[in-house]
Amino acid sequence: MVNMWAITHDPSVWADPFVFKPERFLKSEGGVEVDVRGVDLRLAPFGAGRRVCPGRNLGLVTVSLWVARLVHKFHWVQDMTNPIDLSEVLKLSCEMKNPLKGVAIPRLV
Repeated sequence: MVNMWAITHDPSVWADPFVFKPERFLKSEGGVEVDVRGVDLRLAPFGAGRRVCPGRNLGLVTVSLWVARLVHKFHWVQDMTNPIDLSEVLKLSCEMKNPLKGVAIPRLV
């Protein structure tokens, strides 16, 4: 079994691998150029080559639409009864120790 956690936390591949920095994937934000089409092995935890996730293309096409609709239709605020905790736990994959919870307030259109 390949240790995907080690691949995604390798300091020789990623700067500050233990810091949550989604902008590391955006070249316009000073990040690295990453090809999400399955040929960049830095994204091996998501699959690569012939064994890449068959739903990848559908996800790439539709995820921006889903996020845009959620942002458009709702105002998002932190759930004050469940503060944000980004700690992780290593199981078969790296998971959030505590679920991320938020409150969606419908926008009046």
